[in-house]
Amino acid sequence: MTEIYTTYTVQGLVKGFLWEFKYDLNGRLRSFKIIDGDLTGNQMKWLFNNSNFPASETLMKTIWINNKELKTLMKVTIGEPDLTFDTFWDAYGHKLKKIDTQKFWSKMSKKDKIDAIAYIKTYDNYLARKGVAKTNPHRYLSKRYWEDNHASIH
Repeated sequence: MTEIYTTYTVQGLVKGFLWEFKYDLNGRLRSFKIIDGDLTGNQMKWLFNNSNFPASETLMKTIWINNKELKTLMKVTIGEPDLTFDTFWDAYGHKLKKIDTQKFWSKMSKKDKIDAIAYIKTYDNYLARKGVAKTNPHRYLSKRYWEDNHASIH
């Protein structure tokens, strides 16, 4: 019998990490996976010494999702994020070099895909402020534009 899980993907907004928590239908934790990054000493202390580890789905909802301070440090996505190429392609909107972009996308890590999609709005806002043309999506991915800080460029 196949188990059904609810997945919570936690992405660090300040420190680059990506964690995944899976809960069964009774809200019991069945899996905690570090997808990207290493646990720092402070993260281990916060997670395991302060009763913050979301061993149940209830704790995930009450401590992690509803805490305003934590929302500035991490983003919690309920369910598996849709990281298909089509999701990126539609979100990016500048539809050039599809085959090259698709090949590059297929080789990217889960963390990079999440970061690339999440950064599109910041990049678009920068382009609107500066009146600059949008690069093709293959270049956006291959040059890792999401690692730049377009939000701070005036």
